[in-house]
Amino acid sequence: MNRKILISGLSILSALGIMAAATFAYFSDTGQSTGNTFSTGILDLELADGDQQFTTGNVTASFGGSLSPGTCTGNKTLTLRNNGTVAGDHAEMTVANTVTDNLLAATPDMDYYLAINNLTYDGVSVVSQMTDSNTNGYPDLADWASGTGLDDLSLTSVGGLGKDLVLDVCLASAAPNEIQSDSVESVFTVTLNQDASL
Repeated sequence: MNRKILISGLSILSALGIMAAATFAYFSDTGQSTGNTFSTGILDLELADGDQQFTTGNVTASFGGSLSPGTCTGNKTLTLRNNGTVAGDHAEMTVANTVTDNLLAATPDMDYYLAINNLTYDGVSVVSQMTDSNTNGYPDLADWASGTGLDDLSLTSVGGLGKDLVLDVCLASAAPNEIQSDSVESVFTVTLNQDASL
């Protein structure tokens, strides 16, 4: 009896092996999607001022002038625009001052006396972003350099005419004699950000 079961089992296994080895023919076809390129756009901050056209590089001498106590530079304009392919969110602007004492060492330095008389962006005053950190009673270039600077200057569009930042700086009437022939070189750095959180 065991022999019959063994032969039956072998017969079943042989049949299963033959069925498993049998292949079925089905049609297939292949296609491809080609030329899929992933690239990035660019933020392209361009600056222009009163005597220089838009450039992606630096502009020079946008602000400044020779001052005596109580006089002002008058409104000077720096224009910002995004000429890239990606819309921006906002720009920010910081200042770094280098003070040169030519005759007597003044304390405080000259930038303490360079009062911000007018500061507008796109026609709106932004002077309220300046904190009187040195408590001299007015916002000045020293305050700007020691703080976070200007932020949230809307610059969303791509191309276009740009937006004007207008600055008028006055030498305070209280400026002491020690700052005669001194100078302040200010570097205004503008950063265009795509994301609102930056």
